[in-house]
Amino acid sequence: MNKIIILLICVVIATSVHSQSKKEVKANKIKSITVWQGDNINGKANTYKESYEEYDKDGHTVLKAEYDKNGSIKRKETAKYDVYGNKTEETLFDIKDNINEKKTYKYNANNDRTEETEYNASGAVVNKTIFTYNANGNKATELVYDASGTLLKKIVYTYNIKKIKESKQTYNPVNVIESVKKYIYEYF
Repeated sequence: MNKIIILLICVVIATSVHSQSKKEVKANKIKSITVWQGDNINGKANTYKESYEEYDKDGHTVLKAEYDKNGSIKRKETAKYDVYGNKTEETLFDIKDNINEKKTYKYNANNDRTEETEYNASGAVVNKTIFTYNANGNKATELVYDASGTLLKKIVYTYNIKKIKESKQTYNPVNVIESVKKYIYEYF
């Protein structure tokens, strides 16, 4: 019984460490966090690694893995960043540790994301999204293209006088509105 209580206390401590912000990870020079899960099954302690995260010196997550109760990887992803802290690459792996999906990102001089390219497991482009921004630095459009460069959809954002997002309009390839999302704000 005492082992179970100690085990559960360790899990609570590990879980609270796991939820640290990027700022806290950087300030405390945390290189990685492993979370262990302890379950009391019919009076018997069952302990397994639940997740693992690895960080760079700036506190960015560069590796994240989740495990099942048998210790096998359920999900794994890696990330790379540029010198400005922008995520430039994200790779998702399947349970056999093969690349399942990969995304790359490009940014402008203001560190706004300007392009996102998604690749399949064999490395072929699935789609590409181009982002544009207005004079205030707010995202103005998203243009989503398939692998051959054909427009799939266009998303247009509008902003109110306070430069806060007012609407998101999604158009199909022939410029017909598919959906509209309105943002209504109440002020003090």
